[in-house]
Amino acid sequence: MKKILILNGTISEIPIIKKAQAMGFYVVTSGNMPDLPGHKVADEYIPEDYSDYKAILELVKENGIEGIISCANDFGVITSAYVAEQMGWKGHDTFKNAVMMHRKNEFKDYFLANGLPTPFYKTFGSADEAKSYCAVCEYPIIVKAADLTGGKGIHRADNKAEADKAIDTAFEMSRTKQVLIEQYMEGVQQSIVVFLINKKIVATSSSNVYCMKNPYLVQAETYPAENFDAVKDRLHEVIHKMAELLDLADGILSFQYIVKDGKPYVIDMMRRCFGNETLQLSVLRTGFPFEEAYIMAALNMPLDGLECKGPQVDFCGHYGIMADTDGILKGWSIPDDIRARTFKTLVNIPDGGIVHNHLNEKIAHIYFTYEDMQTMNSEILHYNDRVVVEMEEQ
Repeated sequence: MKKILILNGTISEIPIIKKAQAMGFYVVTSGNMPDLPGHKVADEYIPEDYSDYKAILELVKENGIEGIISCANDFGVITSAYVAEQMGWKGHDTFKNAVMMHRKNEFKDYFLANGLPTPFYKTFGSADEAKSYCAVCEYPIIVKAADLTGGKGIHRADNKAEADKAIDTAFEMSRTKQVLIEQYMEGVQQSIVVFLINKKIVATSSSNVYCMKNPYLVQAETYPAENFDAVKDRLHEVIHKMAELLDLADGILSFQYIVKDGKPYVIDMMRRCFGNETLQLSVLRTGFPFEEAYIMAALNMPLDGLECKGPQVDFCGHYGIMADTDGILKGWSIPDDIRARTFKTLVNIPDGGIVHNHLNEKIAHIYFTYEDMQTMNSEILHYNDRVVVEMEEQ
């Protein structure tokens, strides 16, 4: 059996681990949290910090690893690209391109240099410089750590005092000590996920994005995105241009974007599988085997014959159950009508478990289907009011 390495072992990697095993691979996982559930599913676990790409390279060499697959985290993409480049393996972007696409300041630099749509921004390497800029800039603004995901290190500021506080937080959290200050843009937030083969899009999925408990963390998505046909061609044009200019490898490419005045402005991007098993919704919407194709592309396997077989459902989505406070989780419940639409539940924190950061931690995820888009998009806005989460102080 060919021995491959899948980085990390959260519930988000379990579908990829199981799929790779079903495809006949011996799966090794790595990360510095040995109790994660994915490590127990893998054939073997070797402890190491998966974001330390040089350490992972040594792990690969010392253990006879023959291929590498990124986890659902940007640092994993960068590590995978570095290891593949050093080992001479195809199936991954260059290390330089992987870093660029997963650093908010660098991908926005690339977008502006190539005439691609993204909100106006400035990058700063020191807090003092950033704060000086905020003394004269127009508000509101968004302050972002350049290298973090999942809404971490992001805050809106409406005045200088709020900006200074957000800048200090972003610099404290950023590993690269790079912070963006971005024009705040009003509009509809959406997402596109495509699969590239030979630099051409062979599958496209889209969704509305809802950041409800935390305005910078995706809590729910509904598929497909409303009025997607109005922006689809422009987004495809941008993606195809990137694929050609950067000579992108086969695989997933995703944008989060804001639609303003009918135009899409990209605010984030990634080339990896997703957290909370949300790739399964793109599979349902397109009939394309995103998870299997993701593995095959990373291992430079032939992708001939992969195609979209058509939607299995018309409208679907996911919703993350979140608490209003930190503390001990007593339990949660959803109304009968939501339960009737739910086809899968993914529990992250069991009853009795601890919620350390209620603005970033999702207790559970539910996956649902609807018969019409209008009802789905109307009802998802009220899920937080209808789902009951009981907490007690720690």
